Amino acid sequence: MKRHAVKLFILLTLVLSQHAKAATEDSCRADKIDLWAKAEYALSGDTIVIQNKRVRLIGLYAPQKERKQKFHTPGEPLADQAQLHLNKLLANNDLQVGIQYDTTKVDNRYRQLVHLFFKDGTSVQQKMLESGFAINRTQYNNLKYADCYYQAEKTARQGEYQLWDLLAKNPERHFPLAESADLTKDDEGYRIIRGKIVKVDKSATNYILNMDTTGIRVAKKHWQNFDYKQLQSLLGQTIEVRGYTYLYKGSMYMMIEHPYAIDVLSPIGQFKR
Repeated sequence: MKRHAVKLFILLTLVLSQHAKAATEDSCRADKIDLWAKAEYALSGDTIVIQNKRVRLIGLYAPQKERKQKFHTPGEPLADQAQLHLNKLLANNDLQVGIQYDTTKVDNRYRQLVHLFFKDGTSVQQKMLESGFAINRTQYNNLKYADCYYQAEKTARQGEYQLWDLLAKNPERHFPLAESADLTKDDEGYRIIRGKIVKVDKSATNYILNMDTTGIRVAKKHWQNFDYKQLQSLLGQTIEVRGYTYLYKGSMYMMIEHPYAIDVLSPIGQFKR
């Protein structure tokens, strides 16, 4: 009887796994292509030059390379490898890419924002996230393939690929994830922060979620994306929030614009930790 129960459990696990895989593939399939173009090369793991224009891949944040301009920006782990991986993906597909736009087509730096696909229907974003060379980023309400992208990141995280392997072996690097209590002034930039919510409040200009040492803020212009009662329910919970961290008057803050930035409110709910 016990052996039969074990076999039944294994069978059920396989069935659910195949169902989840099929659902992911469906959520990643392009329903249309707005434009076919020839890519030139990847500037980073999330930015490509197409027709002499910089194009940003929706739903991705890849580690950034060092910038020695007016304001020095230190490089992030695996930045060169992420760029190389994206360039290899492009080269293996003859640089031919299908472009699909979403709600917002241009970012605040005038770069086009696109979902990208290869001729065989493969999602470029899905490939980058599954490889572990990028993490998910929800921005500008461009949510068309959010389910696909979050599931792809989950696959890489569970497999401890690339950035997730780096995190497992070198948690002191605080990338791509850091505990709120461990943040230092050197941890500004895009990352995932984990911590317990100790305060939920709102002011005239912001929804306020405070961890022990990190303040999460939602500007009033983005309140329409949130359910305040849902945010209140997070009080006392340990959650993960993703976005750009910045130091202000000795404390670390993060601004978010969509509930998907919070793990328990994202398409796949709680990430496996």
